[in-house]
Order: sequence, then C-alpha cells, then structure tokens
Amino acid sequence: MVDQGLRALGITAVSVARLSYNDLPNPLPYTETPGCGEWTPAQITSALAQFESAKQAIDASGQAPPLEPEVVEAVTQCLGWMRHAAAKPGFGVIGFRS
Repeated sequence: MVDQGLRALGITAVSVARLSYNDLPNPLPYTETPGCGEWTPAQITSALAQFESAKQAIDASGQAPPLEPEVVEAVTQCLGWMRHAAAKPGFGVIGFRS
C-alpha cells in the first residue's frame, strides 16, 4: 500500500519493499533473516526530486491522487526519513525485516 502511494505521487526511485530485501550491507555475510534493504543517497535525491515535481503538478492542477489517510501518513513518514538522510551528506536509509 505504501509503495502504491509513493508511485501515485510520482516517486519511483525508492520503495518500502526494497527495505525488506535479504541483502545486508557489505561486508556483512548473506543471511535469510533478518531481511535488509537500503535507499542510497542517490536514490533519495532522485525520490525527493520526483516528489517535488509531482507536488508542483498537483499544486498547479489542484488535483491530488485519492489516497487513504493511512497511506498519506506512511508516505509522509517516508519523506521525513528521506529528508533527514538528505540533510546529512552520504547518508541513506536502511531498513530491516525479521
């Protein structure tokens, strides 16, 4: 649902699903559990640019995509994570799933 909300807002550079892949950061060895994924600084920069572009289009048209309040809240939280990481050069977002 969150990834659908991100895509509805034009954000394709990142996805929440990617945060639960089974790839631990190098040099950690592969393990099935926990799952781990990351949004790189480049992906975050791209995602934030995609969001700003979509936001401008929405502001100009006055028509936002119809999203459930919970999805809007989750997307807003993801944007917060990205903005926090973007404010620190070289930082990304890493997620774990058990």
